[in-house]
Amino acid sequence: MIPKALDPSWLRICCVSGARFNFSPHPGRARSLPVSPCPALDYISQKALLPALSYFTGACLGREASPRAPLGHLAQLEPHLPHCKMIGVLLLLFLPFLLYISAPQIRKMLSSGVCTSTVQLPGKVAVVTGANTGIGKETAKELAKRGARVYLACRDVQKGELVAREIQTMTGNQEVLARKLDLADTKSIRTFAEGFLAEEKHLHILINNAGVMMCPYSKTADGFEMHMGVNHLGHFLLTHLLLEKLKESAPSRVVNVSSLAHHLGRIHFHNLQGEKFYHAGLAYCHSKLANILFTKELARRLKGSGVTAYSVHPGTVNSDLVRHSSVMRFFWLLFSFFFKTPQQGAQTSLYCALTEGLEILNGNHFSDCHVAWVSAQARNETVARRLWDVSCDLLGIPMD
Repeated sequence: MIPKALDPSWLRICCVSGARFNFSPHPGRARSLPVSPCPALDYISQKALLPALSYFTGACLGREASPRAPLGHLAQLEPHLPHCKMIGVLLLLFLPFLLYISAPQIRKMLSSGVCTSTVQLPGKVAVVTGANTGIGKETAKELAKRGARVYLACRDVQKGELVAREIQTMTGNQEVLARKLDLADTKSIRTFAEGFLAEEKHLHILINNAGVMMCPYSKTADGFEMHMGVNHLGHFLLTHLLLEKLKESAPSRVVNVSSLAHHLGRIHFHNLQGEKFYHAGLAYCHSKLANILFTKELARRLKGSGVTAYSVHPGTVNSDLVRHSSVMRFFWLLFSFFFKTPQQGAQTSLYCALTEGLEILNGNHFSDCHVAWVSAQARNETVARRLWDVSCDLLGIPMD
C-alpha cells in the first residue's frame, strides 16, 4: 500500500512529470504513477530527478547515497516527512532573503568591467543617441563630467532637455545640449545631422546607443521593420551623414551598442523587413548582429583615416529597454537585483570612447571593457559587405 504521505500527488510534484518508477522496497510490489503525456519530462524524471531524490532520501535515513540505490528509501522516509517538509518550507521562505542580501555581490561579479581612463575632454564634441535615459544618460553624464560638449540626441526632446539640465547641474558643464532625433524616421535623422553640421566644426565621439527591443511587428516611417530600422539602419544613416566631420576631427571614434543576443541573430536578406516571418525576440537579435557587422565593415573602410569603430555588449542592464514586452518587464522586475545599473552598463561604451591606444583594436567587439568573442555570423566578411550595400540601397546612399 502506498503510504499516505507518499501519495501520487506529492510524488508528482517531486518528479515534475509523474514518470513511472518503483518506490517499493519489495521488487514484487512495485507501484507506479500514471505516465506523463510528455515523454521528454518522463526521461528527465527517470534520469535526473529520481536519482537525486534517492540521494536525498538515503541521506535522510543515514543510508549510503547512491543513484543506484532502490527507491524504497521513499517508503521508509514517511516518519521523517513532517520535518523534511518543514525544512523545505523554511528554505523556500529564506531563499528570497538570501538572494536579496547576496544580490550586490552577484551584481559586482557580473559587472567586472570598469573604465579606468582618466582622459579629460575639454574642447571635444560628442553625440550620444538615446541619451535621455538608461545607459545613454550615464554615458553622456560621464562625458560631460570630463569637459566635453555633449549632444543628447533623443526622440523625446522635452525629456532630453530635462536630462540636459540635470547633467548641467550635476557636472557644472553647461555645454550639454538636447536635440531632436527620431531614428525611426530618416527625415528626422537628416534634419538632426544638418543642424549639427551647421552648429559644430568638430565631432570626436559618436556613440550609437539608442535602440528598441521586442516590439510588436511595426514599421518605421520609411517602411523598415522597427528593430532593423531603428537599431541598424537609423544609426547607419546617422553615421554616414556625420562621417566627414568625424574624419576632419580625427582622431575620432564611433561606438555602436550591440548585445550578447547577436549570437542568436541571422541576416535574412530575403526577409530583412520581417514580412515573411517575424518574431519580436529574434528581430532584436538580428538587429544586434547587424550592429556588429556594420562596425566591422566601417572599421575596414575607415582604416588609415584616423576614425576607429567599436561595438560593445553593455551587459544585462536594469533599464526601460524592455518596455515593449510585458513578459520581459516581469522578468526584469523579478531579477533586477542581479542586473547591472545603467552606470555599470555604460562602462564599456566609455572604455571604447576614451581609452588611449585602443586604435590597434579597431573593429573589435567589447564586453566588460575587454575584447569579446563574437559569433561566426558576426565574423563573416561577405555578409558584412553585402549588408553594407543593401543598407546603402535602402537608404538611398550612393555605394562606393
